[in-house]
Amino acid sequence: MFDIAPHFQALLVFIEHRFYGKSIPFGGDKDVAYSNASTLGYLTSTQALADYATLIIDLKKNLTAVDAPVVVFGGSYGGMLASWFRLKYPHVAIGALASSAPILNFENITSPYSFNNIITQDF
Repeated sequence: MFDIAPHFQALLVFIEHRFYGKSIPFGGDKDVAYSNASTLGYLTSTQALADYATLIIDLKKNLTAVDAPVVVFGGSYGGMLASWFRLKYPHVAIGALASSAPILNFENITSPYSFNNIITQDF
C-alpha cells in the first residue's frame, strides 16, 4: 500500500472500528458503551461495514473525488471485513485485498481443529 499509493496518487485512509481506540460511542464512556446488550448492539461487523461505507462515501464527496476508485485492505479480522465490504458494498469499493482472513472459519463450515492442525504442520 505504502509503496504503490504514491504511484497512483492514492490517499490511504485507516478507519478505526467503532468501540476501539478513540471510537468509543456514547461520549467515549466505556462503562456506558459496554454496559448492556442494547449499547453493545452497535459492536458488530455489520455496523462496522456500514460505518466504513458512510465514511468513504462522505470522504469522497468532501474531497471532490466522487469518481475515485476505492480498494479496501485488511489482515486477519480486517481482511474478513475487507472481503465482506466488497461483497456488501460493491458500489463503494472496486476491489478488496484480504490477507490471512479466515473467512471460512465458522462453525459447520470448517473443522474447529483446522487452525491448530495447520499450525502443528507448520511447526
